[in-house]
Parts: sequence; C-alpha cells; structure tokens
Amino acid sequence: MDYLTVGHIVKTIGLKGELKIYPTTNFRDSRFKAKSHLFVFNEKTNERIEVIVKSHHKNGNFDQLFFVGYSTIESVECFVGQSLQVVKDNKLLKKDEYYYSDLIGLDVYFDNGQYIGKVKRVEEYASYQTLRIESEQKDVLIPFVNAFIIDVDLEKKIIKVKYMDGLK
Repeated sequence: MDYLTVGHIVKTIGLKGELKIYPTTNFRDSRFKAKSHLFVFNEKTNERIEVIVKSHHKNGNFDQLFFVGYSTIESVECFVGQSLQVVKDNKLLKKDEYYYSDLIGLDVYFDNGQYIGKVKRVEEYASYQTLRIESEQKDVLIPFVNAFIIDVDLEKKIIKVKYMDGLK
C-alpha cells in the first residue's frame, strides 16, 4: 500500500489533545474533515498509527486537529514531529492531475529529445506549480502548465516539455 504525506505535526495546543498541523496538501478541507482516516507516521520506527479526525479548523497557513480517542495533551505529545499520511488513491485525480511524489525523480526532455534533467521537487507559487529540475549546470524552473508541458508518462518516467531558446 502506498501512502502520501499530507501534513506535519508541529506542536500541541492547549491541554485537550489539539494538534497544530503544517499542511502539505492542496486538499486541506477534504483530507482533514471530521471522520477522515489518517495515519501518524513515525519515520524513526517506520510505524503508522491510524487516527480518525474528530474536528478540524484552519488557522492561517496551519490546521488544527483533534483525533477521536485522544483527549489529553499527554495522549498526543508523542505525535509531535511526525507526519500525517493518507492511503494513496489515484481515483481522486482528474485527467492530467498528478501527485507531486509521482513527478519527483522523472526525467525531463525537450520535445526535440534534448535531456534537461530530473525533477527535484514541485514548488507552489500563487498562480501555478513549477517543476524544479536538477540539470548538470544549474536548477531549471519550468511552470507545470499546458503552455510548457507536452506529456507526462509515469510508466516511462518521462516528462516532455516544449523547447524554448535560452531555457537550458
């Protein structure tokens, strides 16, 4: 089973088991809604604990969550510093939508066949996402929009982009 990280637990809030979450998902409302099943992932031990969201609200760039069955600060202190994950479900994606984790590591080529590099990460900007591509000389930024992206082939692990003078 594959998992996606949707947030990181930053700290506890108050004494009743509330947690402050730094979200890493574009779907905060649906991922963190009441009755959602999440997994607290401990990277050191490689263990996951399933939790159910009791309540959720946004607080600026952060989210605040209570979990069912965790009603004291002592019961959630062990979660601080760990990741929140969900089971990866490709059925949630529309046509031409991808999980960032699926794009990282893909080889990127111009439409003329010239190799650019590998996707290092996907960065969020106000109006669009951008691929940060690690090439031999320097990192290259390419907006992940239809004007630049020709094809994404997850099976072949290749992204094809339109050639532009001066990009490489």
